[in-house]
Amino acid sequence: MLHILNGDALASRFPSDIHGEIAIARECLIDGPVEAHSLEELWVVRDQFLTPNHPDHKYFDKVVPEFEKILTVASNTKVYCWFEQDLFCQVNFWFVMHLLEKHKGEVYLVLPDKADLRLGFAELNDRHLEEHYRDAKLLTKNQREVIANLWKMYQAHHIDEAMTLSKQVSIELPFLLPAVQAWKDSIPHGEYPGKPKATIIQIMADLGTDDFAKVFREFRNRVPIYGFGDEQVKKLYDQIKTQHTH
Repeated sequence: MLHILNGDALASRFPSDIHGEIAIARECLIDGPVEAHSLEELWVVRDQFLTPNHPDHKYFDKVVPEFEKILTVASNTKVYCWFEQDLFCQVNFWFVMHLLEKHKGEVYLVLPDKADLRLGFAELNDRHLEEHYRDAKLLTKNQREVIANLWKMYQAHHIDEAMTLSKQVSIELPFLLPAVQAWKDSIPHGEYPGKPKATIIQIMADLGTDDFAKVFREFRNRVPIYGFGDEQVKKLYDQIKTQHTH
């Protein structure tokens, strides 16, 4: 068995009773460029994007080997993908399914069942994580193709195709459409800066503050579908502050 976990936080508290190898998706593909003609080119693009802000990031030491575990998984291995429903997690999940396109074995999805997107795996204790593991959803060949195709559409900025596809499977894979809708809403058009940035501007007006900690907390409350960490929100916040001072 191989468990693909959505980050180090889950890996650090993954129940020892759940057997199998672990691969950690240490990426935030929602943030920055993803256009590339090959995986090798993508690694370089991502390394160049992430390293300036994270000199200790060591993309080729810490990130790529985890993805290579996924690419080289034995064909009879059962793969469990532990991802949440927010856009941050979903884009990483779509990419992982793209890496698993040629995998012959079974692929399962472990999804937090909470309607409240703010309560992900972080809120679950060992017993609950083990229950989620037992309730994992076996993905059909078609479902796997759909999710992998969403990655290609994301990479090519084909939002309308992604909307159509996620609507077609909204009964069997209901978590895809809200994430794709959030992606669509995040795209700036005309004077509109996209929903994440518009939300931050609105929060600063509503709360009458530009205290980042307060803005970030409220952002997580209002639009949990994005799943942004403080780094993604701070980048948008800084852009807003810069625009307003000019």
